[in-house]
Amino acid sequence: MPYLLPTIESWSDWSATFNDVDLWRPVIDAICDSEGIRYRSIQIPRSNTNAVFILDSQLVVKIYSPFWSEFDMEATLIEVLGANRTVSVPEIVAAGRYHDRVSWNYLIMEYLDGLTLDAVRPDIARRDLLCIATEVGRMTRSLHETPINPLGGVDTGESWDDMVDRRRRETLPELAGSGIITPQVSDALNVILEEVVANSNRSPRVVVHGDLESDHILLGRKDREWKITSVIDFGDAKIGVRDYEWMPLWLGLFDRDIEAMRVFLEAYDRSLLTDEELPRRVMAWTLLHDFGSDAITELIEKTNTPTPVVTLGELRQILWPGLEELFDVCGEARFYLRSDLLPRDLPE
Repeated sequence: MPYLLPTIESWSDWSATFNDVDLWRPVIDAICDSEGIRYRSIQIPRSNTNAVFILDSQLVVKIYSPFWSEFDMEATLIEVLGANRTVSVPEIVAAGRYHDRVSWNYLIMEYLDGLTLDAVRPDIARRDLLCIATEVGRMTRSLHETPINPLGGVDTGESWDDMVDRRRRETLPELAGSGIITPQVSDALNVILEEVVANSNRSPRVVVHGDLESDHILLGRKDREWKITSVIDFGDAKIGVRDYEWMPLWLGLFDRDIEAMRVFLEAYDRSLLTDEELPRRVMAWTLLHDFGSDAITELIEKTNTPTPVVTLGELRQILWPGLEELFDVCGEARFYLRSDLLPRDLPE
């Protein structure tokens, strides 16, 4: 039997093929035939790194890249969250492997419609943005309260400790090598990383999504309130420390909006608003995050920031503006200054 796919042996091979509908259509047809699924149209989503296709705006077929281990964790976690019903996730319709030169893991899930924050941000009132931040805080808390026992034996390809160790070795050379920071800034950040990584060994482990940016949190209006309709793409989920979650929220979803972050933290765990070490941990886990170097580079380019950044204070102003101001001189949380911007249903 002839193979349907070309040889894919490198990231460059994959990046040239994973969004090619014509290339993948015969594979999708074969998978759908085996699962008893009929469809008429195929679309590709706006953002993905696996081979993901939307069928008739009803189903999503996700065929996993052979270069990292995501399938087992995503499939298991979606099943756990679906059973617990604490976080809205798509239902899995089918799961399996398709063999063509190599075995390709796939999931078929229901397609859930919704809007992203990036799509609605230009048109919504400030109050609505803060209501969304509250919703995201509650959802993230529910996610982090998910029991980890059912996920304990799941193959993630790389252990949490190995990932942290790898990122600990990679991140500062990446930023220095690309000319974003000076050796002096790298040395200052190294001290913070050493301290935060050492302290994290005593932190409880939770389920972290790993990429809670705009494309992965779908929103809708209900009774004139913004609600989360679904959370998608758990391919980067891990069992780790909760601080790993903050980078995509801060630099991605909230786009360094300190008031939105404050509202998020109030809904997630208000004790963090009196934790004076939080800004230091946010800095460290931005660097340690698997996408941290890319996110920093993208922001530097987007803001046309001159490089290299020569002081840690300057880097703080670019990447983490206002985080230190979550606390006043007495170490007490600064809450909302304008009552008209308050979300209507913040937790008591």
